Amino acid sequence: MDFFEASAKLERIELLARIATIDCANLKDRTVALVWISEMAEEMQDVVRNEIKNPQSGGLSGGRGFQ
Repeated sequence: MDFFEASAKLERIELLARIATIDCANLKDRTVALVWISEMAEEMQDVVRNEIKNPQSGGLSGGRGFQ
């Protein structure tokens, strides 16, 4: 996952969090938003864990590691 993808995913999480807190949102909408937030956060967590295990793999940028 590159930096752009990570930024886009975080923006989606933020949007869904706002939707889940709107007063006019019904229970089903809130539940769906929270489930999506959970799924996307889990994907991001996997990326971070992978980067911690392999810090020279280029990280979120997808570039080359330290030389």
